[in-house]
Amino acid sequence: MGIETKYDYIYYTVIDTEQWRRGNEEWFGEDGFTWEKAIDFISHKLKTSEDESLHKYKVEYAQYNHNIENWRHTLIIHKERPVFVQFQDDQPIKTVGEGSMFVLYEDDGVHYSSASDDDDNPECINYDGTIDGLAGLGGRL
Repeated sequence: MGIETKYDYIYYTVIDTEQWRRGNEEWFGEDGFTWEKAIDFISHKLKTSEDESLHKYKVEYAQYNHNIENWRHTLIIHKERPVFVQFQDDQPIKTVGEGSMFVLYEDDGVHYSSASDDDDNPECINYDGTIDGLAGLGGRL
């Protein structure tokens, strides 16, 4: 007999990237905002957070979402439960509207082979040309 869970949990955070860029120019440089730099910045914030429970999270992907409520509803229909991760006390919890959304996964510490073998698989390539590590590993961890 096995234990069943009703939902797979999806962790996410919505951040006002305009606000975060001010005062953190060293992350974004002269070239300005890119999703890759934003992902690196959020990953750094999670890894260096005073709340050690956040150290285990990594950014799976990031995108600007025009309807966060619809995104959440779609996941719930498919038995995935979105859970907001807040890594600063002044960070608002945003579950509706639009915003820069970062979807996270819990890093279990197990390292897999490089996703470079999946360079020819178009399903593993993000909109900006980078390799989606999780898709390259066969899906969500």
